[in-house]
Amino acid sequence: MLIARAGTAGVGIGRVVHRTDKAVVATGRRDGRPVIVKLLTTGDPYWVGRRHHELRMYELFAEQPPPVSVPKVLWADDRLTVLTQLSGQRLHNHRHLTGDISASTARLVLATLDTLTSWTPTPALPEPIDYHGRIDAEHAATLINDDDRRALHNLVDQLGPVRVTAHGDPLPANMLLDDAHCGLVDFEHAGRYLPGYDLALLRIVGAASPTLTAAVTDRVHRGGLTVAFVVNMVLLACRELRIHTSRRAAVPARRLAGLQHALLRARRDLHRLGR
Repeated sequence: MLIARAGTAGVGIGRVVHRTDKAVVATGRRDGRPVIVKLLTTGDPYWVGRRHHELRMYELFAEQPPPVSVPKVLWADDRLTVLTQLSGQRLHNHRHLTGDISASTARLVLATLDTLTSWTPTPALPEPIDYHGRIDAEHAATLINDDDRRALHNLVDQLGPVRVTAHGDPLPANMLLDDAHCGLVDFEHAGRYLPGYDLALLRIVGAASPTLTAAVTDRVHRGGLTVAFVVNMVLLACRELRIHTSRRAAVPARRLAGLQHALLRARRDLHRLGR
């Protein structure tokens, strides 16, 4: 299916670099240049919508270039997207880091995400998260209790309408490092979030790296982002737990324990803020 569809776009497939239950990503060549090919393999309305959103993001990138390196769309149909290939290697090939990274790499990653927050295209990006709705959903799923729910609603109200541009899914595989440069890919979840959203997700998926953890903590402190960061941490830890417990494949017990600890710590931080 991938080879046939890619052929209609004039792409010769190289190798598959990533495969999930919703998409296949492969390298290839088109008109003599290296490209990345993404094929949506599910008809789930949610992921179809996310793909439409990502294509709109690439249109915005072409009209109003962001201050970070991003791919360009060369061709797209209802399922297939052909993109320019950014240089560099993934920070890691999986969703979570499995070891430490250097201080210079941590600084580069955080600086890139910081830079993205300064991009404010017109019209404004959508807000992918209804924070109050997400809080109620996690409460209904019993991942947070009544006190957590109350505290989160209060903090979101206190924070008000401020939102900043964020990648929305800064997983290690979505960051391409090349010397002192970091490019970003996969913008299905890009939009405006409470400050510190990308930092919170990076803190969760990068828990195996003490250096990155310390750098995120320092960035949150220096930026005065503690309240918003804690709100994001609680909700993202809940989401990450749901993602892992819903997978059919076995999830390492150590990973689940780490996520449960992250949620417990975030809930404790949440209530310290209310004292």
